[in-house]
Formats: sequence, C-alpha cells, structure tokens
Amino acid sequence: MGANEHSSVDGQSLSLRQIIDSAPALIHTARPDGYLDFFNKGWLNFVGQPLEKLLGWEWTFFIHPEDVEAFVQKWRESIATGESFEGAARVRRADGEYRWMLHHKLAMRGDDGRIIKWHGSSIDIEGRTRAEEELRKSARVLQTSEFYLAEAQRLGHIGSWVFDPTGGFDYWSRELFHIYGLDPEKHAPTLEEYLARVHPHDREFMASLIKRMLAEGLGCDVTKRIVRPDGELRHIRCVGAPVVENGTLKRIVGSAIDVTEHEILTQELRRRESYLAEAQKLSHTGSFGWAPDTGEILWSEETYRIFEYDPAEKVTFDIIMERVHPEDRNLALEIVERASTSGDAIDCEYRLLFADGRVKHLHILAKPLQNACESFEFSGAVIDITEAKQAEEQIRRNERELRALVEAIPAYVGTALPDGSVDFISQSWLDYTGFSREQGMGWGWGSAIHPDDVDRVVANWRAGLAAGAPVEHELRCRRADGTYHWFLYRGLPFRDDGGDVVKWYGTLTNIDALKETESALQTREHQLLGIIETIPSMLWSTSPTGEPTHNSQRLLEYVGTSHEEFVNRGWASFIHPDDREESAKAFFQAIKTGESYNVMHRVRRADGEYRWHQTRGEPLRDPHGKIIQWYGLSIDIDERKRAEDHLRNTRMKLSTASKIATVAELSASIAHELNQPLMAVLGNAQAAKRWLIASPPNLTETNASIERILRDIRSADKTMQHIRALFKRESFEKREANITDIIGEAVRLVHEGPNKRAVLIDCHFDAHLPTVSVDQIQIQQVLCNLISNAIEAMEGSRTPPLVKIRAALTDQNEMLIQVIDNGPGVDDTEKIFDAFVTTKESGMGIGLAVSRSIIEAHGGRTWGENNPHGGATFSIALPLSSVSRNPTGA
Repeated sequence: MGANEHSSVDGQSLSLRQIIDSAPALIHTARPDGYLDFFNKGWLNFVGQPLEKLLGWEWTFFIHPEDVEAFVQKWRESIATGESFEGAARVRRADGEYRWMLHHKLAMRGDDGRIIKWHGSSIDIEGRTRAEEELRKSARVLQTSEFYLAEAQRLGHIGSWVFDPTGGFDYWSRELFHIYGLDPEKHAPTLEEYLARVHPHDREFMASLIKRMLAEGLGCDVTKRIVRPDGELRHIRCVGAPVVENGTLKRIVGSAIDVTEHEILTQELRRRESYLAEAQKLSHTGSFGWAPDTGEILWSEETYRIFEYDPAEKVTFDIIMERVHPEDRNLALEIVERASTSGDAIDCEYRLLFADGRVKHLHILAKPLQNACESFEFSGAVIDITEAKQAEEQIRRNERELRALVEAIPAYVGTALPDGSVDFISQSWLDYTGFSREQGMGWGWGSAIHPDDVDRVVANWRAGLAAGAPVEHELRCRRADGTYHWFLYRGLPFRDDGGDVVKWYGTLTNIDALKETESALQTREHQLLGIIETIPSMLWSTSPTGEPTHNSQRLLEYVGTSHEEFVNRGWASFIHPDDREESAKAFFQAIKTGESYNVMHRVRRADGEYRWHQTRGEPLRDPHGKIIQWYGLSIDIDERKRAEDHLRNTRMKLSTASKIATVAELSASIAHELNQPLMAVLGNAQAAKRWLIASPPNLTETNASIERILRDIRSADKTMQHIRALFKRESFEKREANITDIIGEAVRLVHEGPNKRAVLIDCHFDAHLPTVSVDQIQIQQVLCNLISNAIEAMEGSRTPPLVKIRAALTDQNEMLIQVIDNGPGVDDTEKIFDAFVTTKESGMGIGLAVSRSIIEAHGGRTWGENNPHGGATFSIALPLSSVSRNPTGA
C-alpha cells in the first residue's frame, strides 16, 4: 500500500473516530475474550475518568454494587456463547449519581465465523425507567377509574362512544348498547345501522349534523328520539367532543344519556355521589357548577384539592384566576367570557402556577344547562392531567432521542412484529429507497429487494421467524434511482419475560463500507473503467507531457487497432492529412500552456472512412495547480456537419425560390389590377360588333361603344402608370375628389362585365359629403375589387343577390365606405386579406391584399366582418384632409 493509500486510511480512521466521539450514545468495543479496549469520549465524560481507568474489567467498578454481579455474569455468558448481549444496570456518573443505562453488545465475526470484535453501546434510560413506573401507576389508576366509570355508566344509564371519521363508530360502551336495546356482544353499529334506530322525524337532522361535525370538526349536544327494536320510544341526549391533532380531526368522543327517566336518573346519581367522589379522587377529576348570571361557583372536594384551596373557603372567580398561569390567563378569560355571553360549551386546557413554582396542567370540560329561569348554568369537570402531560412529554423526548440515535447510526434500522411485518423503518432507509413510510410498512419493504434475491431472503426470514433465532443474510436492495446495492441484514428477536418474541430489531449495513480500503479502491477503479467504457464517446487520457496513458475500448474499436499499436503509430496518423497539422499544433499548444484543447477534425474509421469528430481535452490539476493528467473525449459530429452543409444548401435554394415567388406575386398583382378595365374594353368591343352587324348597322351606338373602349383603354393606361410608379417607389398623386363620383365610376366599370349587369347595387350616401384627398384611380380599383367580390360571393345563391354601398362621415374625422352583400360570408375575416388567400375556385387571392396595401398607403384602414343575418361587410375608412375638415379655412 502506497503512502497516499496510508494517508487515506488514516484520514478515514480519524473521521470515524470523530463521528464516534460526537455520537450521542456511549460506545465501546471489546476483544473476543471480553476485555474492553475502547470507550468513546461520551463514555469518558459520563464517568469523568480517563480511558486507563476503564480498560479491561476496570469499568465494573463504576457499576452499582447491587447490579454488578448479575451484569458481569450475563456478560460472561454472552462471551462464551457469542450471542448478543443486552442488559440494564446502574452506572455511576461523574457527579456520583447512579443512573439506569441499557447496554447492548454485538459480536463481529470474521469470514471463518469466529468472533474478532465486540461492539457495544449504552443508553441512559433513567428518565424512561421512571416514566415507565409512573405509567404503570397511571395505568392502575386508570384501570380502577375505568371500573368506576363503567359502573357509573351502568347505574346512571349513560353510554359512551367513539366515532372515527374514516370508519364510523369505533367503540360503544355496554351501557350504550343497553340504552339502544341492542346486543352488547356485537360490534358497534355502522353509521347506517345507527341512523336506522333514530326516529324517522329526527333521522334527516341527525344525518346532516353528523356530516357537519365531520366536515368542520365540531362537537355536539343534542337530544333526539330513538326507536328500540321492540318498538319502545326513548329520548336520548347525545354529547360529543372532537379530538383534533395537528389541525386534523382524529375522532369524536362522546356520551349518550337516556333522559326518558330523568327523575329516576337524578335520584340514582345522588345515591352514587360517594362513588363519584371516590372516582374523582382516583382519576384526579373534580366537578364544578357555575351560574354566570349570579357568579355562584360550586366545587367538589377533588376540585378544591386540585386547586389546593381549603374546602371551607368560598370560591370566587378572582381566586381561580389567581392560580391560572399568567401565560394562559387571557385564554381562560376569553373562554369564560364567551361561555357566559353565548352559552358555548367549554373544552380547554390551561396551567396552574403555584407560589413555589410548581405547574399543573388541567383539562376543563363544561356544558351549559338551562335552568327554570331561562338562564344558563354550567356543569363541568376539572381533570388534573399533569402526570399524563409529563409522561407524554418524556415519552416524546425519549422517542426523539431514540430516533436521533437511530438516524445517527451508520446503518439502516427497522423493527418488525412477531409475524415479520415491519412496523418501523428509519428515515435514512426511506430516503435510500425513495419509499413513503406507508410503502415500507408490513411486507412492502420486500419490493426493494432484487428479484433474484427475493425467494432466498424471504425463505431465510420466515425460517428465522419460525425458529425465533437471529437472522443474517446478504441481499441487494434497490435505491431510489433504480440501482441495486449489496447489504448485510442482521435481525435479532426481543422476548418478553415468558420467552415469547414480541419484537424483531434489525439493521441493514452497506457491505462496501466494511471492505478494506484497497478493495474499495479496486472496486471504484473497475466501476470507473466501466463508466468510461459505457459513455457514448471515445475517451482518452495522457500524461502531463502528452504521452497516451489510456484509450477507451470504444476508441480502439473505432480506429480498429489495439492500444499498443495506437501508441506506436501515434494518434496523429489516424487524423485526415488535411487536418493533421492543425490538430497537432493545437494539441501541443494546450500541453505547453495548460489551456483547454478543442478541435474539429476528421478521424479515420476502421473501414477507412473519415468522419468528422469534435475532440476536447481538459487538464486535471493537484491542489497546488500542477497538471497531473489530461483527460479528453472525441464525439462523432459527422451527421451534424452534414446537416449544417445541407442547411446551407437549403438556405441558398430557399433564397432563390423566394426571389422567384416575389416575381410571381408582382405578376399576379399587375394582372389583377388590369383585369377590371380590360374586361370593360372587352364588353364594349363586343357591343360595338353587335351594333355593326345589325341590319341596318347602328352607327350611333357603335360610336358610343368605341368611345367607351377608348375611355377604358385610357383608364387601363393610367392603372399601368400607377403600377409603374409603385414599382419605381414613386409617390402617388393625391387630389381632392368627390367620393360619390369615384363610387359611381366603380359601379359603372363593374356593370360593364357581362356577368354582373343584372345584379342590383343599392347606393346610399349621406348628404353633403366632403371631398377626400386620394389617388382616384387606386381608390376606384379598390372599390371595383370589393364590389366584384361581393357579386361573385352571391353566385349560386337561392336568394336574389343584392349589393349595398354606403358612405358616411364618422366622428373620428374619417370617411367610412361600406360594401355589403347577402352572400354566405367568409370563414376568416382577417386571413382573407393575406396574399394568395382566396375563396374562389379560379381566384388568385391577390385583390384584397393589394386593396389593403393601397388603403394603408392613403393612411386609412380596411377590414371585413360577417353580418349577423348572413353576408359580409367590407369597410374602408379614409382620413379627411385638412381642407375637408375645415372648408372655410377658419
């Protein structure tokens, strides 16, 4: 083992010693013959002695004289049998006090099964021992109280019950069964069976009340009627109180009183006052009565004892508050105020503080009762729960300490019931497996075992359960990320005084942590090599001067050579000749400067093909910054390079296609603009031909048609001039024009078309419309396009086609022109203005796009919308010039 490895082992030993010394448990070790050879710092601090005073058997001098003989004898028996040791004895602390401690010792065996070491721990259980004794006393008192309570219920015809929100009634006292006329040997009735016993007139109310109690965590105090199985009708008063933990309703506890024979019950309660007083004394429960209106307070003897006042002293509200803990006084005052004003029941806890500093915890229960004067009186109970509170706190403290110890142990800890079902698992194990606590309970832990190990592990575990003998086996368990790790499981049974197994305690230890440092390093090296070989790239490493030290198998298979041949030939021989010089220059520059190495070059594959790779290298430095190794990888990027080349070619082709598309779009625009005047020329030419071939020829009409042809040709020429100006980016010529004249000319041009003459076009304009500053030809072309679209949209319709044109002023200094049709409308009123979007079979989809461009060039807007009762409306809003807005020039 080299110097570095010794340094690593020493470092780990120092770290382990620090962990053991900082552990909250008292930890020690012993030789196979029982000679104790190590005590951690916690032990030494506890007894206040140096290590030399405890080694060997010297530690026995600190065991209580009454415990030492039996304790040492039991320890020698464990040494002889090799079984684990567990025993309790009192140990003298540094201050001379003896404290009860629970001692565990577990044998560590070698590969041959012989004991090579004992590991032990000691836990201070003084508090727990005292708490257990107090709990046993409390249990005896509680048992006696339960007897008297059951007797009181039977004599007073009072039944008690517990309602579980998730499962219905969890408990009915025997007397409650008798009250309802049911068999007490059966289980408590279900909610449905309970409601079936409620009188039909009260059933719906009770079902609603129960639902509200569960939803809002409420108690109850209600009187209802029930019908016994024999048909007898009884009146029952039901009182319930919710039990809430951490804001969650856990259960509702209550009582039921048969008030049908109230007078008889009252007499019976009076005859049993002596029993009740004794029961109060035994259960630390006092009773009281309180009339808020008069301030009168009556206490039982036990209540006086709890508050530690003389029974001869008259109770007042002030002397009660004098005993209440200052921190709880506002709460008590608030509860009293609320109860006295609203008659609310009281269920609270508060503390009493005495002059000598003692504190008592009280639980106060009180219910309002209405007296003959229609005012409230309260009857209640005062329960001294100090011992229970202290015991609960001690148990919680012990449990927290035990859990902290369990989580601090470098192993996963769990417990199981005698049947083998797990009832506790340390949080560290849940974190390892990713299980929730519910998933790990019972036999759910088995799902983490490797499928190949399940049958063997479960069989061994069941055999141990059957024999009640310690269980030990190795198994693989799945971690939260899906990987499996080997563990060593050890399970020990815990028996009661009768020798029966009442609990199983077990630990799971990662076997890798127990292996020697050399084995661990070898394992990690193999794992690292495995990781390197599975990375989907070609990895390599070199010395600080650039000599190859490792090449991954993937790299060697790629170039088709062994490591030795690769080293002999040199890595540069596998680089494309055109890339070799630049790659070598970059590599040796990185070696010289210590900078990162990053190049792209072509590498020859085993089949002779060169493929593009990106090769990166980074230096590994020691703590002083000296380079101790170079690590790098080479990634095949040939497909990426080809994709990049293909993308460049595609962009060039796309650019060419875009230019062609632009020419096509311009051609379509020109064709669309000339279509309207050329169609008018065609119509007039056909008319002139008809007049000439008539017998006799009608020269007057022929001349009129020719005049119209000349006019339309001039219009087409103007259109071409405007298009030419558009292409030359020349500004168009705007003049003040009458919009009604432009609309009229557009309607005439549309009617020149042979298929549009019969369509009725209804024009309606506001009176005294001002002029607008526009390019008359362009606006005329827009209107011709909108009118033609409206007529063509109504082709094939059963309804007679009708086009309406409206022109009016808006209050926004705009001229609004609308073309309205009664056709089918359009699917997308916004997309229809996009170039090459059309709803016509032979349409080019350019007219509306050009129209929008023209209107926007005039500073206006155009849009389309469907009419509520069918058809569509296309609107144009043109801004008024300053002359139109102010014709007087004022």
